[in-house]
Amino acid sequence: MWWSQTAVDTFNDRAKCFVDQYSQYGLFGISVDGNSTLGENIADNGGIRASYNAYKKIARESMNLPGLTDFTDDQLFFIAFGQLWCSYSTETSFRAAIAVDEHSPGEFRNIGTLSNYEEFSEAFNCPAESSMNPPEKCVLW
Repeated sequence: MWWSQTAVDTFNDRAKCFVDQYSQYGLFGISVDGNSTLGENIADNGGIRASYNAYKKIARESMNLPGLTDFTDDQLFFIAFGQLWCSYSTETSFRAAIAVDEHSPGEFRNIGTLSNYEEFSEAFNCPAESSMNPPEKCVLW
């Protein structure tokens, strides 16, 4: 084991935040298993941070996309992210996915990831302590 015990304990404490958060999500009376989806949830949360930082580093001019002029560039970044996981599930497909998929359903990949990211809350002026700007945000790295 190359991690110190302090590093292991810190990782486990921070990972538990994700387990607890995603286990609260569900549809059709079925909850996401935050333990089974933990690795992918951590990846999604780290991925949004890395991609947003890269976007901010290279963005030089406003996007000014036709028909989307009411949104800031940062808002457009998060809207694009949200569309990535846009989906529809029947109860049957949701039950099957929850039973075997290590990924959280798309809806919760959006909600969980973006509600943990302060930059999203700032871009959309989410009220403090709202569902998309909770006081406790899960962050691993």
